[in-house]
Amino acid sequence: MRWKIITKTGNGRNRFRFFASYYMKDKKLDDRKEREKLMRRKGMERVTAGVLAAVMAVGMTGCANGGMSGTTTDLTGQYGTKEDGKMEGTGANGQSGQTGQAEDAGAEDAAMEEKDLGAIREAFEDSYTQFSLNLLRESRKQVQNGEGAKNTMVCPLSVMMALEMTRTGADGDTKQQMGEVLYPGMSAEDGSMVLGRICKSLPDAEGARFHMSDSVWVKTADDVFVPDEDFLDTVKTAYDAEVFGAPFDETTCRDINRLVEQETDGMITEILDQIPELAVMYLVNAVAFDAEWETPYDESQIQDATFYAEDGSGQEVSMMYDTTYRYLTMEHAKGFCRAYKEGYDFVALLPEEGLSLSKWLEELDGETFHETIRQENDTMIETGLPQFTGETDLELKDTLTALGMPLAFDEEQADFSKMGYCPDGRNISISRVLHKTHIDVDGLGTKAGAATVVEMCKETAMVEQPERIILDRPFLYAIVEKDTGIPVFIGTVESF
Repeated sequence: MRWKIITKTGNGRNRFRFFASYYMKDKKLDDRKEREKLMRRKGMERVTAGVLAAVMAVGMTGCANGGMSGTTTDLTGQYGTKEDGKMEGTGANGQSGQTGQAEDAGAEDAAMEEKDLGAIREAFEDSYTQFSLNLLRESRKQVQNGEGAKNTMVCPLSVMMALEMTRTGADGDTKQQMGEVLYPGMSAEDGSMVLGRICKSLPDAEGARFHMSDSVWVKTADDVFVPDEDFLDTVKTAYDAEVFGAPFDETTCRDINRLVEQETDGMITEILDQIPELAVMYLVNAVAFDAEWETPYDESQIQDATFYAEDGSGQEVSMMYDTTYRYLTMEHAKGFCRAYKEGYDFVALLPEEGLSLSKWLEELDGETFHETIRQENDTMIETGLPQFTGETDLELKDTLTALGMPLAFDEEQADFSKMGYCPDGRNISISRVLHKTHIDVDGLGTKAGAATVVEMCKETAMVEQPERIILDRPFLYAIVEKDTGIPVFIGTVESF
């Protein structure tokens, strides 16, 4: 028996308001007065020119981008051609044909000449894993909402990439808070540089396909928003992001959903329910993973079994049994790794009997998790992994606020001045961060997809006998990249 659980969270658009913001907003507008004049002349003219120039190519654009409507215009060719349109060291997707991070590797190395790149990379792996666990913990609280026994999965890489693109347009305390959340325990500059390098090298091969894409959608109707052309140059150059201009009506909503569905091989559908009137930009990341087991399970290894939820209730599952020599052990938990054909492992960790998954997960830190999966031993173990499939649908505003970046969501205090501006003087902030994941695990392998959409709006007004690890009660799992050990997907199975 396979489970499928869909969870939706989010409590609307709560706002953080401060009286001092009125002074700060006026000061921002004064400081940017001359810059906005230049942006009005160059930025908006450039987007408008791109829309007009592309009118005759609408039919071709629709075919190239999954049959988009005639109201959406591909502006990608207008950006990323400037010599100085590079990030301060941030990177993006770039495996198997994607150019990803635009910085010349030699220039990067020169910038880090006096730094220990190996130490920085190791710090990033621990930092990324800590962010992954923080994101999972807070998301799980929203999914369960006091009810318990609900499965949760997030794709930390997708969330990080979408927010890192967004951080490119941030400034001041807003940018600092976002960096501290995304790269706990290390500098955001170093973290973003290593993120770019890792994303460029993520395995994508026959038997283990990995695909990631980024896109930015700008509202072109009614001249309500003037994008910063340097920002669009940067996201195109550094992230290989596509840039689209659209009216932000129902056709745009369908086009964004259609692109996400296409980029995730049909696994993520309808991530965007509607486009609010105040929305001016969307930053979108999509991830697709499809890998076969290095050693597929034989039919004889798949048997009916019982999975016991934390409340003691039994649920029938199809358990896949095997023997492996990749044993993981840590204080209060044990687990195993199982290899995919190329570049990735499935990792499962089972808390000791009598210890709830919630309590154990609350105390687990990124460094310990990372060390555990990097220090497997060759003890023979008998394993049992249930077949499962599931979806998680999240709105991450409360989660990210709890993790320490409230300013980005504050209508009046948020500083995204490097992203663009509204001619009517209203500020822009993150309204929603939508995150949706899907996973299927069976005897042949694993298929998983994820998408993250950042919505920008202007303000309103060791053993002698074989160890047995049978995952027949709640457990933590992750799909990790072998070389770095970082989790691309991470989740919990608690109910069927």
